[in-house]
Amino acid sequence: MVKKTALKINQYFFYGWIILATATLAAFFSSPGQTYSISAFIDNYIHDFGYSRTYISSIYSIATVISGMLMIMMGKSVDRFGSRRMLIVVGIGLAITTFFNSTLMNIPMIFIGFFFLRFFGQGSLTLIPNALVPQWFEKRRAFALSIVTMGTIFGNLIVPVFNTMLIESKGWRFAWQVWGILIIIVFIPWVIATVVNKPEDIGLLPDNRKALNEDETRAELEKLELSSFSLEQAFKTLAFWAIGFISMIVPIISTGMLFHFYSLMGTKNVEPGQTAFIIGLVALPGLISPLVSRWIIDRYRPRIILLFTLFTIAADMLFMLTVQSVIGAVIFILVYGLAMSVQNISINVLWVQYFGRKHLGSIRGAATVFAVIGSAFGTVPFGLSYDLTGSYSTVFVSMAILSFGGMVLAGSVHQPDKK
Repeated sequence: MVKKTALKINQYFFYGWIILATATLAAFFSSPGQTYSISAFIDNYIHDFGYSRTYISSIYSIATVISGMLMIMMGKSVDRFGSRRMLIVVGIGLAITTFFNSTLMNIPMIFIGFFFLRFFGQGSLTLIPNALVPQWFEKRRAFALSIVTMGTIFGNLIVPVFNTMLIESKGWRFAWQVWGILIIIVFIPWVIATVVNKPEDIGLLPDNRKALNEDETRAELEKLELSSFSLEQAFKTLAFWAIGFISMIVPIISTGMLFHFYSLMGTKNVEPGQTAFIIGLVALPGLISPLVSRWIIDRYRPRIILLFTLFTIAADMLFMLTVQSVIGAVIFILVYGLAMSVQNISINVLWVQYFGRKHLGSIRGAATVFAVIGSAFGTVPFGLSYDLTGSYSTVFVSMAILSFGGMVLAGSVHQPDKK
């Protein structure tokens, strides 16, 4: 059904735009598993079950790490069964998980809930869209991937308020049930109706190039085979590990800094009400990432852009040492948000540019482990800095050094030779 519909639509415009819309929707529906969504439920868990904040946080970190390690398995499943089938499976799994979370009674159930929220939501619905879209776009790949991030950005802006309204009006159990219903009646049917794994499946080539005959399609598939690395081959390249370690830097900084943000702003003479406004600004620069991708990422090599973004992040970390006002904090968070957005898109482009798109699911699955580990342990250095010194200055200097180290890795990254 979806192939016939796609073929009919292809007579009028590129079906890749439908795929892009679906991928963006998938990124939005990753929200139930994202920290910005789950955080709305934490105080209710602490109040209703009597567990400490540290205990709940530890369970959350462990569940995140374990789910991240399993992204390799999810990536291989995407390559084997296709993005369409796996999006349906993940959607069903996430819906079941949200209903399960509405029945939580004890810490083992909370751990299971955290694990599947992170596995299906934050992990799988981030991985699969970023593996699907590059199948359809080549010349405008950076632009397309930047559009996908809009799903997460709007989720960041909308979902915390949406969750809070549901929890305050009907309770947290009802809020989880609403998410399950939305996934079943909106997300899963849309995926079933629209997703095609790759353009070759419907007689097209990426960027709406027309496959004139079977020989041309076969030649394109052979080209795809020759240019693509398997996961095992990617493991043997310096580029895979360098890009992987670079991709840990932003999750380490973002998770640690935002987790302790109210405390951090308190040391900078910023009131809690002002802090609540400032923390939301980190997602704002992402709204212009499609324009940035067309002006910068599509024109310059991603490796060069990584050098620039890492330098900007390092300088911004050092700038935080001088911040003592709301204006300074706003400048800091906007600069960081822009550098973070551009760097994430550049890394997404590099994975497919360097390793091809045939085994992209497996490679992106393995790459997700780096980001998840960074995210899981990012809170520790920030907490230690404050506990040991009474300020966050030490950790911001450390994060600047880490970013400068990332520049060294970025400078060593080159297109790997499959031979």
